[in-house]
Amino acid sequence: MNPQKILLNGGDEFEWVPAEVISVDYKTVNPSRLYTILCKFLNAGVAGSPTDVIQARPLHANIKNIPIEGEVVFVCKAPSPYHSGAGYGREFYYTHPISIQSSVHHNGLPGANLILLDKKSQKDKAQDVRTGITRKLTDRTDTKQTIDGSFPERLDVFPIQPFSGDIIIEGRWGQSIRLGSSVNQVRPYQQGPQWRVGAGTTGNPITIISNGTNPKKSEKTFNQFHIESPDEDDSSIWLTSGQSVSFKPASDYAESIYDKQIAMFKSNWYAGNQIILSSDRIVLNSKKQEIVGFAKEGIGFSTEKTLALNARNTVEIAAGRILLGFNATHPMVLGDRLINLLNEFMNLVVQMNEKINMIEHPTGVGPSGKPINSGDFVFIKNQINSLIDTLPDLASKFAFVNEFTGNPPPSERDKYRDLAKNNFVVEPTTSDSGNQGTREKTVKPDTNYRT
Repeated sequence: MNPQKILLNGGDEFEWVPAEVISVDYKTVNPSRLYTILCKFLNAGVAGSPTDVIQARPLHANIKNIPIEGEVVFVCKAPSPYHSGAGYGREFYYTHPISIQSSVHHNGLPGANLILLDKKSQKDKAQDVRTGITRKLTDRTDTKQTIDGSFPERLDVFPIQPFSGDIIIEGRWGQSIRLGSSVNQVRPYQQGPQWRVGAGTTGNPITIISNGTNPKKSEKTFNQFHIESPDEDDSSIWLTSGQSVSFKPASDYAESIYDKQIAMFKSNWYAGNQIILSSDRIVLNSKKQEIVGFAKEGIGFSTEKTLALNARNTVEIAAGRILLGFNATHPMVLGDRLINLLNEFMNLVVQMNEKINMIEHPTGVGPSGKPINSGDFVFIKNQINSLIDTLPDLASKFAFVNEFTGNPPPSERDKYRDLAKNNFVVEPTTSDSGNQGTREKTVKPDTNYRT
């Protein structure tokens, strides 16, 4: 007897034997026996008397297709961890589930070892084969066996349409990875591709990772092919090489994007080498370091609602020109320059007030005295001085701008460091022509700004 073969029916030897999956061990505590199943050989031994349950492990270590109860796998013998040159050490291994139903969702045939009474005529069975209708459990009248009770059977999972040369990996729930290409559509297909040759040529590679290609059952018949779509799939990633991929942008509020010519994607119908991510939500989360984006032509963002930028420290925008508002034309004012200008102006007004208050006119009896209403001049002077004290309050402690683009000169950088030390409180500078020396100048400390 060959120890690598399986002995059945009292003497027949087999290298591979089909077996029905009875149960799957999902919580193996033995680390050397992960993904173990219990199964029974099909139609082995005396007719109508299935063989005893055997234990098997997956044949492949790195790619798993875990079967469910009721599916059929191939079983073979291969060396166990205890095999050596001194003696054979063999155990059972199983393959991926056999595609009995030609279904990507499940291929269960529960009760495959039982004797069944099938009410369908041979003519009906032949017709089912021609139309691709699989044998359902309801057609097998004498068995109460079912697939895994914890497996939620779905009716909206369909196979992905293949194209010439494709390599496709499909899950049970409507997820897939396609390693495909630009398609020559001279050959007819059940479903045409969602992409076109675009800026490339036929045969250019395309990779599509799609999660949730689950159309409504009413839209398709059993095992009808389905095609990925950035608009309809729950989530997808498209890596293209020249192809043009058609999809509907989630927001059409993009005046600035088009006006500033960041719209090559539109003019070439999304063709070229690109990565397209499409989902109901996209989250980028860098747990330790930066999220950095670079673009040769431009970066455009559009939303139907709100665009928010938050930074605990600083938001800095550097550009040749910064426009706040679509094609804005009104220049911003440099706050510290305006404060200095107003400070100079108000001090000149104070000086003029003092000079007016001291005016004397010649009269027939000699120079006149001070104006009768000199108290009014003093009152106005005090009011102007109060306004001078409030000038620092005009400067924002939150938003700052440069006069010119590019790196500021060293003096401006020194000023930035001084502002940071002073909690970004802008104080007016003192001019020699001013009258600051005639009064005590105090600047109210800012108690609301938080660094």
